[in-house]
Amino acid sequence: MGNKVDDVPNISGYTIASVLIQFLAIMFFFLALVAFMNESITTGIILLAIGVVWEILFSKLIRKIRYWKKNPVTADMNSAEEEFADPLYKNDGEGYDYSSKIYCKQYGKEPQHLTKEDKAVIYQYTCDDFFYLLMWIIEKDLYQPSYEYNEEEIEEVNALVAKIKARAALPTDFLSDSVGYFMEDEVQKKARPFVKQYYEGSYRDELTSFAKEKLGAELYGFPFRWEDYDAFKPKIDEAYKKYQEEK
Repeated sequence: MGNKVDDVPNISGYTIASVLIQFLAIMFFFLALVAFMNESITTGIILLAIGVVWEILFSKLIRKIRYWKKNPVTADMNSAEEEFADPLYKNDGEGYDYSSKIYCKQYGKEPQHLTKEDKAVIYQYTCDDFFYLLMWIIEKDLYQPSYEYNEEEIEEVNALVAKIKARAALPTDFLSDSVGYFMEDEVQKKARPFVKQYYEGSYRDELTSFAKEKLGAELYGFPFRWEDYDAFKPKIDEAYKKYQEEK
């Protein structure tokens, strides 16, 4: 059932609130900077942490406003349930420098001489901690577009997911198109608890061991290859089977 017009949130009020929250975040970041400049390290860390909290609240409000603007009247109850979906995975580029150092060491290159192709491979390295699990989600038909997507975005993402499942595109192509974000509500509900629990649990350790033993590489130091994914996939299948048996 759709919501009534009277049920639509006051977007202007939330917009004002988001501006105030962003102002508070910036203020605390500034105070943290002043504290660090005055060598008050502990105070600076505390102020920085408070600023991060306000910034997270700001991000949540912006997502709500985006959703309400796209669905001012017809948002159904299922969408409302997804209103507070958080990122399951976020690759905001922080690991690029680390992966770049590994890549340059592997191939004897200098950062200033990296080509566009080199940088594309390095981006794959930065996604090491998620791309196998993402491919598994897509391959098992457990993917669904986020509630935040509009109709055009849904068509685009479904087309890309179909290409990835057919192995005509890479899972890292999905992450580059989504600016490194993968939302929790992009996993179907029946598998969402498992994916979240596994990703935040044993997945990373299993992946690190696999990279060391099978690929001779460290995490954030290898590209996506289909043969490597096929070798690792049984570990995810086994973890999912165990999860279903324990439910």
